[in-house]
Amino acid sequence: MVWLGVLVIVMAIAGTASAKHMEHGSAPILQGVTPHAIDGHHGNKTLLEKIREHEHQMKKEIKERIREVKVKQRIAKIQMDVQKARQMCENAKVRYEKAKREYMRLRVHGLDNPETFRYAKLYICSGMDYIERWLERLMVHVQNANMGEDQKERLMIRIQNCLAALNESKERVNSSETPEELENATKELRKTWNKIRIEIKSIIGQIAVAKLEVIVSKTEDLALKLEGEIEELNATGVDVTKLEEQLNDCLEKLDLARQKLEEANEKFEDMPNATDPNELYIEGRLLLKEAINLIRMAFADIKEIYYEIKHLRVGHLFFGNETGELLVVGSGTVEINFTGVAVILADGNVTISPATSAVTIVGFEGGVEDGVAMVSGHGKAVVRGKDVTVRVEGEFMRIFVKGKGTATLSGEGIYKLKRTPKERMEEGTFGNVTLEFGVVG
Repeated sequence: MVWLGVLVIVMAIAGTASAKHMEHGSAPILQGVTPHAIDGHHGNKTLLEKIREHEHQMKKEIKERIREVKVKQRIAKIQMDVQKARQMCENAKVRYEKAKREYMRLRVHGLDNPETFRYAKLYICSGMDYIERWLERLMVHVQNANMGEDQKERLMIRIQNCLAALNESKERVNSSETPEELENATKELRKTWNKIRIEIKSIIGQIAVAKLEVIVSKTEDLALKLEGEIEELNATGVDVTKLEEQLNDCLEKLDLARQKLEEANEKFEDMPNATDPNELYIEGRLLLKEAINLIRMAFADIKEIYYEIKHLRVGHLFFGNETGELLVVGSGTVEINFTGVAVILADGNVTISPATSAVTIVGFEGGVEDGVAMVSGHGKAVVRGKDVTVRVEGEFMRIFVKGKGTATLSGEGIYKLKRTPKERMEEGTFGNVTLEFGVVG
């Protein structure tokens, strides 16, 4: 019905009403629609403004639905690829076990027996097929792993090299015509398999590290958001000393977990060329367990801090229903004009205007000129105030803002945006985009 009303107004303005009706001065489609009704104020907004707002909201909802569909499609494809690879692996395992049973039944006759010889080759080759399917399954996991493209490419090449070595061994087994040739081919296969087994363990370890690094990053994002919430409470006069200590303890655990993961990844990477790869694998797994325990403890801290903030927040809302939230992670340039609180972690240049809005600056070096703080390096800044402008240029940016304002993002990264407390969280990637959060204007 809303869209019918819009169509009527557009037709009226464009003069597309029938001449017959217009002659009598009482065109049905124009009854009750006067210039004042179109351009005049209804409350605080004109009808056209309401229409534009409705269209803007509809576009936002459609964009969000399209994004949700794309995410679901991507997840469905990953699940399908993983399921397909798993099923092919299971099928290969069944064929291998069947060939093994037949060979075990016939081996009493010795390899000089043609039937035994045939099933011995089938047994060995089906075993190699099973390993190939397993490597292909591993390749799917690497393709879908959340890790750097360079690392992903290196792991894919290593898997492909394993497949190539396995195919060479299979050709030698298939081409063997005598028991002696088959035994020699089998000995070479064992050497190849020992190397491949080390590669598999190494790659699985690195995938595990990548998955845990994603969890650490997400937990760090939560911690960054909580730091903004703590500063918001601080601005209302709440004693946040205990919360700050808890958060610092949580961040120390996450930093230590990252160190453990880096050490574990080095162990796994060094395995293929080590004299004792199994020792490195065991050491890497122990480091993974230590990292997991630290992540669990850090997340427990996050939960405790969150519930404490939720309790303290009652009666101390900084901006109430006007509050929006924005989280930016990436590299490039971010300029934010806002009223509220911002927490900035970056390696690069940071400009804060007015300089008096900077609550804390740690790690950065620089000074104040004409009332503007200009710092650079690797560090953290907490900013709070009204009509503040922050510009960040650099790498590895992590920025959380709570309040109301606009942000222009250019470069490469992701953002999470909650325009108001009532709206859903939006997620997206940025190349060049301007976002609004909170009630602006």
